[in-house]
Amino acid sequence: MIQLVNAQQMAINYPDNFEVPDMEALSKIKIGDSVKVCVNGAERLWVEVTEIQDGDLLKGKIDNCPIIIDDISFGDLLSFKKENIYNIFN
Repeated sequence: MIQLVNAQQMAINYPDNFEVPDMEALSKIKIGDSVKVCVNGAERLWVEVTEIQDGDLLKGKIDNCPIIIDDISFGDLLSFKKENIYNIFN
């Protein structure tokens, strides 16, 4: 089962080790942007945003090859929230 880490909470818990996008940056995410999420607390992956739903729910396709996680592959679709985003590349 895929579980995503809450990056915002990690930044609160470990402010010296985690820097995450602020709410303003998260609100500007658009389709086509790449965002980094952490899967199962083990591997960070880039995801290309393909859909933005009401609120903070997003969908996207995995944009790199997972090395540690066997349950997912390059191109797989993933649903996530803005709180799961560690980084934004646009």
